[in-house]
Amino acid sequence: ISHWIFTLAFFALLFSGLALFIPGLSQWAASQTGRLAHRIAAVVLMVTPVFYMLTDRKGLAQLVKDSFSYDQDDRAWFKSFIPYVFGKARNLPPQVRINAGEKLHHAVIIFGFVVISVSGLILSFWTGIPATARLLTLLVHDAAMILLALLTIGHVFFVFVYGALSGMWNGYVTERYARLEHPKWLTEMKHDGKIATQ
Repeated sequence: ISHWIFTLAFFALLFSGLALFIPGLSQWAASQTGRLAHRIAAVVLMVTPVFYMLTDRKGLAQLVKDSFSYDQDDRAWFKSFIPYVFGKARNLPPQVRINAGEKLHHAVIIFGFVVISVSGLILSFWTGIPATARLLTLLVHDAAMILLALLTIGHVFFVFVYGALSGMWNGYVTERYARLEHPKWLTEMKHDGKIATQ
């Protein structure tokens, strides 16, 4: 639920921000209605991690910890990244619940979230900001959003290449997918008796 709330708010922000650069839509985006829509989506985006923390504190803490923890297998995984992009995930170094690429993705998402949130708050509420500082903040805000948009494209690509949509939709993945992408995690789940059967 947190993932999808965050996703919907992100796309609302992305498209309402991009509309500023699209002829025919820029007038709406700069209007009071467009700015209000952007700010509402921003509030939803910033509140989502709080919602996640309130509903699954351990899960959020584990996600953050995993996103910044790399072992030898993770470092070796990056050497096989190019074949992985083209759908060749066999014989990769074994991975835990989040593979090395996902860890890097999450880490950048967390960093980008902080940057767009702080810069967005500055742009919204610091009315006396000097023109140069405002321009610099706007550039940082836009650059962070572009980076997050590119990561989102990559995220969607890998979801369909490796058939991970079920994990995003209902929280479950097939054993075949887990064996291919996250064998260390699968072994741990089997050891703990946490494998669901249908």
